[in-house]
Amino acid sequence: MYKQILFALIPVLGFLLIGSSISAATLPSSQSGTISSIQNGPDGKPEWKVSGTWDLRNLKSNSATFNASFDMMKLDGLSKHKHTITATIPSANFIVAGKSSIRAYSGTATISMKEGPVSHVPIVLRLSSDGNINIMPDPAKTKGHFGNTPIQGKTNMYS
Repeated sequence: MYKQILFALIPVLGFLLIGSSISAATLPSSQSGTISSIQNGPDGKPEWKVSGTWDLRNLKSNSATFNASFDMMKLDGLSKHKHTITATIPSANFIVAGKSSIRAYSGTATISMKEGPVSHVPIVLRLSSDGNINIMPDPAKTKGHFGNTPIQGKTNMYS
């Protein structure tokens, strides 16, 4: 019985490994795109529009870098201000789920804020094979400024 289960799993595991290695081999050295997102306010309700650009460079190395620059304004167009995020990304995970894949990058960022730059902010980036990016800085380090949901955008290059 155990042999039957093992032999039944070999094609599945082989597909996942082959699928992962093919996707990892075709990983571009850099990606870029746009940010367009609605962020929640402290009450958990939509309050801010966010729009800008991002890039992720040196993806095939152990020291990828992420940069984003975006405007943030209230839904009524008031309180417009700008933020930048600069991050070092030393680790990545590659996940295959059915026909899609997600590359999750973790690192630390410096984020420009009104009071000055905030350093050592944990950040997670998730790039999906359908061209979406989710940018999630640690809300505790930014005093919830970006809300409780990821900043979202699109990539110019689908992986």
